Amino acid sequence: MARFDDHILQAKRNLNFLSAINQSVSEYYDWQVTVCFYTALHIVNAHLAMYNLQYRKHKDVNFALNFASQTSPARLPEEEYLAYTALQSLSRRSRYLVNEKDGKIGSTTPFLTYEIHLARALRHLNKLIHHFDTHYKIGIDPITIRCSEIKQDELKYFKKA
Repeated sequence: MARFDDHILQAKRNLNFLSAINQSVSEYYDWQVTVCFYTALHIVNAHLAMYNLQYRKHKDVNFALNFASQTSPARLPEEEYLAYTALQSLSRRSRYLVNEKDGKIGSTTPFLTYEIHLARALRHLNKLIHHFDTHYKIGIDPITIRCSEIKQDELKYFKKA
C-alpha cells in the first residue's frame, strides 16, 4: 500500500507537470483538467492512507470521502467533498467527452473541454489543496498558470502568469 508521503510526492509531481504543460501548450485543456483530477486523487489517497484505507474503485473512494457517510472516519467536509466530485466529473468530461450533468443516456453530443473548464478545475483543486495543506501541512507551493478565466490572486495555489 502506498504511504501518505508517496501520494503527496506524486501530487506534487503532477502539479509540476501541470505547470509545464500549461506553460508550453495552452490549448490542451482536457489534459490539464485530467492532471488536476489526478493531483486531487493522490491528495485524497494520502488522506485515506492516514486511516489505513486504500481503494481501487472511484465509487469506493467517493463513499469513504462522502460527508454524509457517518461510518467513514475519512469523510470530508461537504464543500471539499463536492469540490472533489465536481473535479472528478470535469475529468470524465475531458476523458470521455460526456457531461454527467446532461443526464441524457446515449447522448450523441460531444462535450469538449475549454479554458472555462480548466478554471473550474483549478478552483476545485485549490479548495482541496487548501483543506489538506491546512490539515496535514503537506507543503504545496503555488505554481504559475496561464488561464484567462481566473483572476489575479483569486487562487492561493495557482498564480496567474
